[in-house]
Amino acid sequence: MADFNTYIQSIPWRSLFQRLPGLWLLCLIPLTIWGPIYTPAIYAVYYTILHVLFLVNNMRSGYGMYISYNSAKVYSTTDWLKKYCDETGTVDGLDARHDLPFDHVVHVIILPNYKEDFETLCETLDILASHTRAVTQYKVCLAMEGSEAGAEQKAQTLLSQYTDSFYDITYTIHPAGMPGEIRGKSSNVAWAAAETARRSGGGLHGRHEHEIITVMDADTAFAEDYFMAITYHYCISSPSQRRIMMFAPSTVFDRNSKDVPVFVRVTDMFWSIGVMSNLYASSPVKMPCSAYSVSMDLAIAVGFWDSGPDATGEDLHMYLKCFFMTDGEVIVKPIFSPASCCNVQGEGEGMSGWISDFKARYTQAKRHLWGSLDTGFALRRTLLEFLAPGSQPTIKVSKSSYDNDKQKSATEQKRFALKLSVLTSLIHRLFEAHIVMGHLFMLIITSTLLLPVRSALSYSLAAYLYSFISSDPVHPYVELALNVCYWVRLAIVIPNIFMIWYYEKYHKWVGFERWWLQEAQQSRQTTLYGSSKPMLKGASDDLVADQQIALRAAQLGVSSSHAHMRVQHLGMRASHQSQREYPRNLFDWLTIPIAGFFFYVAPQFHAQLTQLFTDQLDYKVAGKPKVIKKEEPVPGTMRAGIALTGVVVEKGPDPNSASSSKSDEGFFEEYEEEVSSGTDRVGSRMNLVAMR
Repeated sequence: MADFNTYIQSIPWRSLFQRLPGLWLLCLIPLTIWGPIYTPAIYAVYYTILHVLFLVNNMRSGYGMYISYNSAKVYSTTDWLKKYCDETGTVDGLDARHDLPFDHVVHVIILPNYKEDFETLCETLDILASHTRAVTQYKVCLAMEGSEAGAEQKAQTLLSQYTDSFYDITYTIHPAGMPGEIRGKSSNVAWAAAETARRSGGGLHGRHEHEIITVMDADTAFAEDYFMAITYHYCISSPSQRRIMMFAPSTVFDRNSKDVPVFVRVTDMFWSIGVMSNLYASSPVKMPCSAYSVSMDLAIAVGFWDSGPDATGEDLHMYLKCFFMTDGEVIVKPIFSPASCCNVQGEGEGMSGWISDFKARYTQAKRHLWGSLDTGFALRRTLLEFLAPGSQPTIKVSKSSYDNDKQKSATEQKRFALKLSVLTSLIHRLFEAHIVMGHLFMLIITSTLLLPVRSALSYSLAAYLYSFISSDPVHPYVELALNVCYWVRLAIVIPNIFMIWYYEKYHKWVGFERWWLQEAQQSRQTTLYGSSKPMLKGASDDLVADQQIALRAAQLGVSSSHAHMRVQHLGMRASHQSQREYPRNLFDWLTIPIAGFFFYVAPQFHAQLTQLFTDQLDYKVAGKPKVIKKEEPVPGTMRAGIALTGVVVEKGPDPNSASSSKSDEGFFEEYEEEVSSGTDRVGSRMNLVAMR
């Protein structure tokens, strides 16, 4: 048996699975042309399977959007600290009667960036600094690239301006050209996460139960309720669960979408829908995208992020790595406070700008579809899991104790069945992401042009072209499959309407309504209580204020059912904003076939055929919109203060270190000492902010 395991491991599975999607694609070409004649049963079955999978995908997307829309409203209006106190029986976030108090959690926020505009980084930091707990719970790490000229100077300038805006702000410089690494986000994040853990008192071998890593692009914006929600879910979980937890937010492209071509806009809308289609609670697998969070303990246990060619898509690859290294037991909590993202943009204006945007989105799409390597990674790990068990690295996950061998056997059987079910779902989702669309498109186009079915509108053209291939009539199996799948495609319209309806409602809520409600609530608060002589007096003041909000909401198109809702503090909103306008927004959806071809099918073919020859992608950073230029401060001086709820935190120079605004060494020990003495630094920082 040992010899067999050794032999299985010696097979170059990585190279084989790297080329599998491309080889599969090449095999599809003769199947689409000669399959209906020489292998009609195989052709009919594969044609039907792809259609059924596409139908299932659209049904799940519709359901996912329904869940995301309704859950987003719940997340925006939930007081997460109160919910935590209610469930744990504590009185506040410092109450140590719970094993991990709410206020003791520290968010390590990693911002990987390469040649990002200074103002883009400033706006992202401004948004984070506007959160009420930024100065007590946020440790920001600017993950700089050593290959960028002036990266360290840029980082030091940002540190000097934001040192008092966060619990801590630091930076790392990822060295260029490290052996075995590819240039890109994954290698940068891997370096930054390892450095952050090393500088913390727990080091690379200690426990970091109080820390959660959040990875976000330099132009991504999170509302405050994202961090509040993951703190809640993390704290109420058991210690063993916290060690294997990830958090996957929903997404929305609500920043510059009005400024990009419709084909780019609708592609990113579907990309966002695809993310949310796997975030509902009962989904067996929940794959994060772009921005996400992971417990520091889990990141350390799995050896941080991979940095080789397999990890070009670092978000999905990190999930897969955690999935297999925890033997499928990784816990992923969906968070319905979305990551607000920018659409990629090129340069220039007019037609040249439109073409540049088109090229930029195609480059990004090819990088996304380069993630086909992750399908090979998952297939390789699955195969070795069954053929050579124990040959792949895993981390120790606590197991249940058993009273007797019979109970152990029954439990292990149930666990194996569950694992097999989850693995099947995982491979299915990867197949959807990297295979289905391109293959389905090719089969539909070729069947329409080459197979004369009398019910088809293209019968005359197809009959003419088919005569060059065969003189026999179309096989009954093939004709049946074409007719059935025609009705399947029509049926897909129904879940698409459902999906579009709830996406538009979701986009309106997360991209406009919740922000307007926050502004209205702040205005109401100021009107009623903001001066020594309030403008409104009497017992009906609240009612009058609410009526004014409802009237203004109706004028601006806020849903009447939402005007009365009370959202929690969200923080500062990004400067770029794109509200979708009815009915013009509905025309976007008509461009789906064109957008799907240029930004999904074509990049899929391009990436997978290229992977027949190489696994190295020429990584190019996607262009993003420019933030309105502010007056650049002189290094070492204060930047404008950021308004919080009732306080203003001003940013000053860094008094301590070139790499960190505060010393990281001894953090863990200091944390423990302060908790035991009842003078927790978190509470101290809160008091400091309140006094300001």
